[in-house]
Amino acid sequence: MTPSDFHSIQNDVHAVFSALYLIDAEHLSSDQRKQHQQALSVAYLAWVNAENARFELLSSQAKAELVELTGQVKAVRDGVSGLATPHEKLGVLAQGMDVLARLARLIP
Repeated sequence: MTPSDFHSIQNDVHAVFSALYLIDAEHLSSDQRKQHQQALSVAYLAWVNAENARFELLSSQAKAELVELTGQVKAVRDGVSGLATPHEKLGVLAQGMDVLARLARLIP
């Protein structure tokens, strides 16, 4: 992983957070609203941590784990980009929540 790769994952996490943020919760059921809020919280934490992290200060173990997470975050971003309805987007984003949670823990 290079600093450029790290910048890419920061951009991908921001895109995932933005997609979640733009979902209008009025069109969601009560359970979906809870799921949306949980996913939004995790995505926000991952985004803030990624934005505040400096690549050169990460441990070699964190850098190695980021290589795996980079592909998974990109897959979530790509999965969301082609969907039209909030329900479809929320489904993809909820599946990717564990990836964002791992990222948030990895990058303090």
